[in-house]
Amino acid sequence: MTTTAADIAGRLAERPDAVALVESRKGTSRTTRRGELVRHCRHIAQGLRDAGVRPGHKAVVMTRDAHDLTAVSYALVLLGAVPVLIEPRAEVGRCLQDITPDVFIGEPLAHLGRRALGWGRPHVRIPLVTGSAPLPMGRRLVTRAAADGTSHPHARESDGDGPALIAFTSGSTGRPKGAQYRHSTLAGQLDALTTLMDPRPDDVLLAGFLPVALLGPLLGLATVAPAVNHLAPARTSPEEVAGPIREHRATIVLASPAVLTLIARHCARHGVTLPSVRQILSFGAPLRIGLADALREAVPDDAEILSVYGATECLPVSAIGDHDLRASRTAPPAGHSGTCLGRPMPGIRARILDADATGLGEIAVTGPTVSPAYHARPDADATTKSDTDHGVLHRTGDLGRLDDEGRLWFLGRKAHLVTGTGFTLTTEDIEAVADTAPGIRRTALVGVGTAVCQLPVLCVEPLPSTPRASALEAVRAVLKDHPDGHRVGAVLIRTAFPTDPRHNSKIDRMRLAGWAAKRLRGRIR
Repeated sequence: MTTTAADIAGRLAERPDAVALVESRKGTSRTTRRGELVRHCRHIAQGLRDAGVRPGHKAVVMTRDAHDLTAVSYALVLLGAVPVLIEPRAEVGRCLQDITPDVFIGEPLAHLGRRALGWGRPHVRIPLVTGSAPLPMGRRLVTRAAADGTSHPHARESDGDGPALIAFTSGSTGRPKGAQYRHSTLAGQLDALTTLMDPRPDDVLLAGFLPVALLGPLLGLATVAPAVNHLAPARTSPEEVAGPIREHRATIVLASPAVLTLIARHCARHGVTLPSVRQILSFGAPLRIGLADALREAVPDDAEILSVYGATECLPVSAIGDHDLRASRTAPPAGHSGTCLGRPMPGIRARILDADATGLGEIAVTGPTVSPAYHARPDADATTKSDTDHGVLHRTGDLGRLDDEGRLWFLGRKAHLVTGTGFTLTTEDIEAVADTAPGIRRTALVGVGTAVCQLPVLCVEPLPSTPRASALEAVRAVLKDHPDGHRVGAVLIRTAFPTDPRHNSKIDRMRLAGWAAKRLRGRIR
């Protein structure tokens, strides 16, 4: 099955008077209905065609405006062009070297960056500016159109299962890469999300991550895009996220642990609850029990809280509810440790490659949600992609196991293994236990020193109310009960961990290890 341009147009045309998108900012909101969104997309498609955009063109779309990101991306697909989504903060120049885009569409700030830093030079031939453009940075693209009766382009007939979208990875675990989605990939993601969410006609989705606004309307959901600080999600004002949930009676919340932490803290601090919420989907990093407990206090007893596992190249892969997550922590199967990720989604096959005697190896997946290739990165394809009878097999770079019930267990990134003298530690094995210490927000195990004889160092981020001495005592107490806890050579307090720019949830272990090395200078071989 594929999702072609005609399929997208058809999905949007359903229930034209229903809400498609709500942009919420500082107590105000702007609503776009599904019929309006279709009209805007067709108007934009005409503007793109007039500007010289043609089928097959690669078009970078860089804007923080949820409506413009959604409508412009849909319009490009209607024309047969390929939208390209890149983080506006990390290695944009190198990403554009990989893409060699024909078109650059963005808000004025993005064009300032393009001009000042030479993004896309010399490939970009068609610069188009969304929003107000006080400086002459390119032709202005009108993204909201009034009903004028003008005939605009309809969906272009698809030439089979061709390229539909290129989405760059965040670069939190290496150089960003452009994951190519075909129309069938998008269809697989929509089907998997439909299975996860079981959307209902009156559901309202709060999209805590901007690109989710692209999928919400295609799922038939009224989608609320809050004013998340997309350059630093964890610095968002909590009211900007929790307020729209209450105001628009959101039933589904999809966000990273950093954004969900803002919501949970806001509810606890102000004594408010979120009675409309029936489901929370956490993605971007493992959901910790402490955060799940805090969210439980804010939502109805029968609400579902899911930790969703996946990556830009394969999302979603699996999911587990918070009740099962707690049970897996208190009574894990024999020989298993780390964090349970649940069973793979229907149609997804998970394998463990290069497994050792304990079954620990690299998680690899096949299925309809898997991106078949990276754009212009044959080196990355060679190390992560292979053809099988079940489709492209993607190596995730994550370590894990499969238990007898078919559940995946996550043990951390392959690149983050800590190798000491005669032993190896996986990050998640230690951290999942250390994070349960009272007064602790999260921990991170890093290796300091020369590979193969590293010193395992556990960095600890306590809750603001926890004294440093109490945090150290609590962590050391839980490590005593872990079979490898004695191998941790040092425990260091750091008030705030460096994190990935996209979700502010994945820990930047390279920076953290450098910091730990400076703190422990003299103890490292």
